[in-house]
Amino acid sequence: MRSATARFMLLSSMTHLKGKRILLTRTAEQNKSTAQLVESMGAIPILFPCIHIDYFSTNIQQTIKDLQAGEIKNTDIIFSSSNGVKAVVSCVNNLKESLQGFRIIAVGRKTAQTLIEHGCPPEIIPEKASQQGLIIAYQQQKPPQQAYFFRAEEGSDDLLLALKQQGVDTHLIPSYRASCSNDDATPISTQLSNKRIDAVLLGSAKTAAFYMRRIANLNFANTPVIAVMSPQVEKAADKLGLKVQVIANKPSFSAMLQGLDDYFATQDKG
Repeated sequence: MRSATARFMLLSSMTHLKGKRILLTRTAEQNKSTAQLVESMGAIPILFPCIHIDYFSTNIQQTIKDLQAGEIKNTDIIFSSSNGVKAVVSCVNNLKESLQGFRIIAVGRKTAQTLIEHGCPPEIIPEKASQQGLIIAYQQQKPPQQAYFFRAEEGSDDLLLALKQQGVDTHLIPSYRASCSNDDATPISTQLSNKRIDAVLLGSAKTAAFYMRRIANLNFANTPVIAVMSPQVEKAADKLGLKVQVIANKPSFSAMLQGLDDYFATQDKG
């Protein structure tokens, strides 16, 4: 873990973000922590939640009952996102006790960190934070007999298909739905049209789509510098007509902000 001194040196070195107005498009809850990070770097966060998360409590609670009544040995519990972890946490008294004895799998380090915070350190984290990365990880070891996959209502079925081909009894548990926020976007659209926002952070393909839907004007949406979490998000943004200038070198908001700082440093040099 990075020391406090090293973290301070990193943040204080990002002088090119000072005073920049940065649009945050995560959920209202997630925007709070991201805003603190943005402020610590001298920038000004502008909160614009584009995603609303609804948990499927009935699905989750029934699955937890089934798990606790079934065979624990050789059963994997797979989480593909932090939202999936939080969805299950919202339905149980204690995640660690509810999943005691099962092998826990996280599709990426961000998801792994959320699991660790709730007392469930994952045993497998693929090098590449994706379902394809997890497919490769499973190919390198003996597969489980059963796998329960907690994920969003919509998503790729590649992992499930790959596990089925290995003879694994798979169970997909839709745990939450990500929908577009519907509060009034006029104040943000006005700031964009007046070039009062310097940059926007897009952490997922879904966020990019909802950002575009909420602004409903491609020229306005492309006014700020657009920073994205990964090449996959950049590809999705490009299909929407969004012009991405910054792609994080690793999937984190800190990396996105570092990329923005590098971008503005280049711009400041002329």
